[in-house]
Amino acid sequence: MIRRFISVLLAFVLIASACSSNDSANTATATADSPAETDESTASESDVAADDSAEETAVEADPTPTEEPAPAATPEPEPTVAPEPACSALEPGTNEIELTVNGDTHQTFVFVPSSYDGATPMPTVLNWHGRGSNGAQQIAYSAYQTLAEEEGFMVVHPTALVSPGDTATTWELIDDQDKTRDDLGFADGLIDELIANWCADANRIYTTGMSNGGFFSARLVCERAERIAGAVSVAGTYHLDDCEPSRPVPYLAFHGTDDETVPFNGSGWLVMPDEFAEFAVDFGCDAEAATETIGTDVIRHNYTNCDNGIAMSFFEITDGGHTWPGSALGPALVDIYGYQTMDVDATVLGWEFMSQFSLDS
Repeated sequence: MIRRFISVLLAFVLIASACSSNDSANTATATADSPAETDESTASESDVAADDSAEETAVEADPTPTEEPAPAATPEPEPTVAPEPACSALEPGTNEIELTVNGDTHQTFVFVPSSYDGATPMPTVLNWHGRGSNGAQQIAYSAYQTLAEEEGFMVVHPTALVSPGDTATTWELIDDQDKTRDDLGFADGLIDELIANWCADANRIYTTGMSNGGFFSARLVCERAERIAGAVSVAGTYHLDDCEPSRPVPYLAFHGTDDETVPFNGSGWLVMPDEFAEFAVDFGCDAEAATETIGTDVIRHNYTNCDNGIAMSFFEITDGGHTWPGSALGPALVDIYGYQTMDVDATVLGWEFMSQFSLDS
């Protein structure tokens, strides 16, 4: 059970690849043949006798010239065969793998839609779970695989590690949080693996996550903007003090006003809408967001005129708890995590939003 959010950074830590293959270069040592030796032919001496006196004349034969070998025929070039893409053999459905990056092994679920054609790079969503959860539970909670099958994209659910002295899985939010591992490095390795061996489109890698996973998505916006084409944080966003994104990243966030795990108003610190607004400042958006009401309990704050024409919106869920909006599991979790709206769906809206953007456009 997720503990109540406290007002220090490392508390947020408590809340809320492929391995790059190094080809061995085979060094071929060429050994030169010894030069061919040419024999010189010499005629034997002839003795010529005349009367009592003889004159011996040595007659040497002229050397026989060595014949040059005929040039070898030039072989016909072999036809060039393009290597078969690694992704052509992908199995549709949920593929469970263990991915090791920098010595850390993470259970990871890679979902490939049945519509995949075996050649075209796929847009790919990285979906990070919350504290104490795992990839399989995030699959069920967010229902991203169901949408991925319908829309034809790939979605990946990794499972975090447990830090020394802790009892729950978490994603690192700062480098010094756990010196025994490197979750940012794992994210890099995971993206590399997906591009190299799973046919992920390098220009359409997206990130989303719940709670601690939402915070980790915010960290990727700060520190891996050049690799992430869009982001969505649910029940947790955080603008790091030294956050300097290398490019504007389209970004959405959802947060409930009655969230008792990650308080909406942060008990006077880390106010969720203010944290999100700092990203809007980074990306040159207008300071004041335009507001619209959706359904009965959702207020959408849209930031406009952002750099590079990106979009940014913060969804305020009135009376909402620590939940994933639109999840089919929400009603069964009300007593634990509070009210969940069904007026918006963080999975459907998140994908509709992110899928508009690409790094190369």
